[in-house]
Amino acid sequence: MKKLALTILVSLIFLLSLSPVLATTYDFVIDTDTKISYTTGNDSVTVQYTYKRTVENSSFYYPASGEKVFHIPDIQNKTDEEIKIERKFKKNSISVKDQYGNKLKYTIKEEKKNIPNYKITTKSSPYLITFTYKTHDYVQRVNSFVTIQAPALPKDIVLEQVDKSTGTTTRYNYDLSIVVDKNIPTLAKVYPSDFTKKTDSKITTYSFDQLDRIENSPYIEFGTEAVYKFELLFKTPKTDTFIPEKYSDIYSQLSTNIYEISLPREYGETNQRVFFSKVTPSPKDIYQDSEGNLIGVFEVPANIDSEISVTGYIYVQQDSYDNPSDSFDMNLSEYFELVKKSSFLNKYLAPSKYWQSTDSYIKQEADKLIANQSTILGVIQADYAFVGNKLEYDYAKANSDNQRIGAKAALTGGASVCMEYSDSLIALLRAQGIPARAAGGYANISSEAVDNPTTHQWVQIWIPNYGWLTADPTLESKNMLIGKAIDRILWETFNGDAPSNISVYSANDITTVSNGGYNIKVYGAEDVNQSELKSYVDLIPEKGYESTEEIPVNGNYSVSHWFNIFLKTTVIGKSLLIAGPVLISLVVLTGAILGISLGIKAIKRKRQNPTLTADTK
Repeated sequence: MKKLALTILVSLIFLLSLSPVLATTYDFVIDTDTKISYTTGNDSVTVQYTYKRTVENSSFYYPASGEKVFHIPDIQNKTDEEIKIERKFKKNSISVKDQYGNKLKYTIKEEKKNIPNYKITTKSSPYLITFTYKTHDYVQRVNSFVTIQAPALPKDIVLEQVDKSTGTTTRYNYDLSIVVDKNIPTLAKVYPSDFTKKTDSKITTYSFDQLDRIENSPYIEFGTEAVYKFELLFKTPKTDTFIPEKYSDIYSQLSTNIYEISLPREYGETNQRVFFSKVTPSPKDIYQDSEGNLIGVFEVPANIDSEISVTGYIYVQQDSYDNPSDSFDMNLSEYFELVKKSSFLNKYLAPSKYWQSTDSYIKQEADKLIANQSTILGVIQADYAFVGNKLEYDYAKANSDNQRIGAKAALTGGASVCMEYSDSLIALLRAQGIPARAAGGYANISSEAVDNPTTHQWVQIWIPNYGWLTADPTLESKNMLIGKAIDRILWETFNGDAPSNISVYSANDITTVSNGGYNIKVYGAEDVNQSELKSYVDLIPEKGYESTEEIPVNGNYSVSHWFNIFLKTTVIGKSLLIAGPVLISLVVLTGAILGISLGIKAIKRKRQNPTLTADTK
């Protein structure tokens, strides 16, 4: 996953030598107000910059010369083609007007919008431009779940200046408002937390102070529920060239491959629930691994090309802004006492190949980060910020077959994507005695079906009386993603190093089986009638389970499970399957012949020795 960093660069062209100043009155005031308006149901927003230049000191004026330059940024995590299309959309929607609503001329050069200064600016006659355009960049909508993100102000933004030659002072203001209509879904999240809200009969306006926008992108989520559809297709190639299809049609066990595939799991934090609309072939079994991931067991013909198809829906929920859940935070000493009482957590504290929690460098940094903290949330936030400051997201690596390098290499300068961000946070947490594991799934899901979207990795942290807490350090921002998030679906979790839960069992050469045959689509969906869908237990009714929780853990270790694999996917097992019926037939035939033979002999004996009777009359 790639981070999102937005800034608006506003330049005023006039030849003055300026330096910062602290003043309570100014000769000039320049306001650049940004309003982002969203209408429910749309996939774009309208961005309006209102640029106003006011002369407060009547001794000065601005001449009607020069230009006002607007810079409209591109989103970093887009392809060149996507950026090209979005630029065209923006340019076609541009509108520039003066304070009276008259259209102004402008030119576009290398994506900079240059508007001539159309009038002299005096104390009694301010200079005002309204620059408007539309963009998809600042909004993401998945049906009734809407997120709006506004541009940040750069760290070096200048708010007050003085002209060294004239001594004149200028104040710069950058107000921001996000406007939504009355049909918008329920408010769920707002960042920064310091904002003002004003509602009338038609719209609601959220306003943010310019100081809170410095290096912070204001962010609002609307919607407490989301529904995502997934379509999994695994093409299973022919591996058996020996058994003809006509024989396996009669006795399918003669040529069978067994696939074990992880399916999207259910998850308590966001009340993630999974339902199925179509599954072919029906799974022979479903079990939970040691992490609670749900593994489907499918049997397909080995002597023909076939496929496994699974289609379903995932429902997730989060709290509304006005009715949040109780805080999960607690005192550190209390936290560690509770962790010690849970022996099952020990495995989530151990080092591994990519989570080098006992490494001297990682241990040293982890100790520094926890030293001045008194609560578990404080530690998580400190670690999160440290990872964000240390790592730099590498877009080139993200767009290639990147190699996982682990926490130590990432924290010491290695190229990093989401895996390295999460690996680094997990290593730090484990070094501090805080149980953590990796989570894998899909995030920033759109309403459009895309083949094989990029998988995303984040972190889960164990919190007593809460469960596994989500933390996504890839979003290196002060707006830390810690807690419930419905912009994503959890597919599976990992405590070890292997990020895959796909296994293939076959008596044949399986080099033809590759990840290339595995295709998945995940996208936003409208709510569907759940009564028409199947749950996990509905897929295997013969097992008699009443809920997903009843599906056995480590079912793959059962004798029956391995015996089934042995019989159907090993040479010896298949030999037994072929020879077994023959042997049984021979035994039955031999028994029948023996029975007939004994019967014939008995009849002959009766004929040779007739029974004698006496008449007593």
